[in-house]
Amino acid sequence: MEKAIKRRVLNCSIDPCVHTLGVEKFAEWMETMGIGYLAIKLGPAVSIDELIDKIRESRPEVVSFCYRLGDLHVDEIIVELIEKVYKYELEPKKGGIRYCFGGLRPAANLVRAMTGQPILEDKFSPKKDRHFDLDKIAKEYKDKEKFQNFFALIVDDYVTMAELDEFARNRIRIAKEKITWSDDLLERIKQVRELEDRPIIRAHIGAAAETIKPTVDAVKALSEAGCLEIISLAPDQVTQAFLPKFDRGEEDPKKYRNGEGGAPIRSREDLRTLKNATKCGNWPMTRIYSGTDELVEAAKIFEDTLHMPFPAVPIFFYNRLDGRGPLSILDGINEHFNTMRWWASIDKPLEINDPHQWQLRRCSDDMYVTDHILCGIVALKMGLKNYIMQLMFDLPPEIEPLNDLAKMKAAFEIIEPLTRHFDYNIIKETRGGLSSFPPNLDEAKSHLAMTTYWQMFMEPEIVHVVSYCEAHHDAKPEDIIASCDITKQSFREYDRAPLPDIWNIPKVASRKEELKKGAMYNIFHLALMGGYEGEITLENFSKFAVSKEVSVKREKTEEQEMNYETMLLDLIDGKNYLSGECNMI
Repeated sequence: MEKAIKRRVLNCSIDPCVHTLGVEKFAEWMETMGIGYLAIKLGPAVSIDELIDKIRESRPEVVSFCYRLGDLHVDEIIVELIEKVYKYELEPKKGGIRYCFGGLRPAANLVRAMTGQPILEDKFSPKKDRHFDLDKIAKEYKDKEKFQNFFALIVDDYVTMAELDEFARNRIRIAKEKITWSDDLLERIKQVRELEDRPIIRAHIGAAAETIKPTVDAVKALSEAGCLEIISLAPDQVTQAFLPKFDRGEEDPKKYRNGEGGAPIRSREDLRTLKNATKCGNWPMTRIYSGTDELVEAAKIFEDTLHMPFPAVPIFFYNRLDGRGPLSILDGINEHFNTMRWWASIDKPLEINDPHQWQLRRCSDDMYVTDHILCGIVALKMGLKNYIMQLMFDLPPEIEPLNDLAKMKAAFEIIEPLTRHFDYNIIKETRGGLSSFPPNLDEAKSHLAMTTYWQMFMEPEIVHVVSYCEAHHDAKPEDIIASCDITKQSFREYDRAPLPDIWNIPKVASRKEELKKGAMYNIFHLALMGGYEGEITLENFSKFAVSKEVSVKREKTEEQEMNYETMLLDLIDGKNYLSGECNMI
């Protein structure tokens, strides 16, 4: 039997660098792949002459060396190495050897510039640690044939396992297949889950300025960065109040000040310009605030120009109640319901952005859960098939994370059965609390990472990233990109370790059940106010106020179906109201 040829991987650090951990780990990993590699460790601080001697002696397939002492003098090391490689006819084309360099990003970029490789972004290395004009270096070396594409692999701390695997298997790097990103919410959620196994990300942008240009530039920067999937446009107050009237020519935009609270969007053309700015990078979807007057007309404008992934419409707010709009509370509710029905008529997912408004005003936890249940019912009764349940964490800011999770889980568990009885889907969207971020930006980064980690226990499909800087200043593109990077790292931290059975912690379980009972007691009384005459009564409420897992264990057969699920279904059934409709809403 013919003896298998050993594919030697020669590795070391170059004198005077003594840091060999990374390069040795790389060689050991190649050895474990089971395709014939053999790691040969030369150790730390190996001179170039010694390395050349070992290459001539062992004739390896791969030569990997590292230098982790910054970029100063790296050009001298590379020049000496390449000259001696060619002197002894050990160059890649003639000897079939694949050379690899590893170092910190400034050094790796210097080597890339010298050898005709693309220079990669370096936003974290201090400028004082960079000693070369890389563009100048690239021009200087572009005609030196020996240097061009000398290295088969140049790595720094940002290298991916996919890149290393391609190198180890000696595959020619093929450009990633161009992805046609969907502009449909459900399909985009599916794409990102399949490709990156994470929730999609949403963030706000809207520059308070005299024109929309700063916002257009910001949208383009976010799109090119590929950092998120949904850009939520933040318009100024005038846009929210008068856009339909501007569109019909009934109001003159010049009568109003621009940029108070967001981008001064004054026409459909402005919206199309903003949408066009997303047509690069990963083509994020675009949405916008619903407005404070003529919401149905505004919705038609937004869908025509932005193809909204989903709108957000409140029940109680954005009217005289909170001073944001001209409508009375009753007129506001009717307008909001009509707007929800219009979005449902075109089969659009919709968020009801109501519970966190009460939470921002420091409502009790059972009131928060009550409003979530109400929103879930309203979404169903308005004809929505895909309801986006937004869960804002960290409110009030002093809340303990376990109590926060108990509150969120209680709300979801009550309305989740609706998905099994109707053509109805719940999409969970989590976010950090607006008032919970510290103004110290270093502390705020930690808070963003931690709140995202806790949010992941709710298994969201969408994560609304509140940029870490928002307690200090309006988020700029670079702030949003950094916040998205922090958020994605929190996703990875959550996924990489076994998780505690958090829902069976006695404190969490008991608080969750307490909130479910209190919230459903509120919903029951709301139904009574609407004329409910069904099976649930004050006398038997406690029998129904248990989970299905508890009720099925009862001895009496007639009590086994008395639980939160059957209670909710009875409370929303129109036949239990004289009008024939669910008058609780």
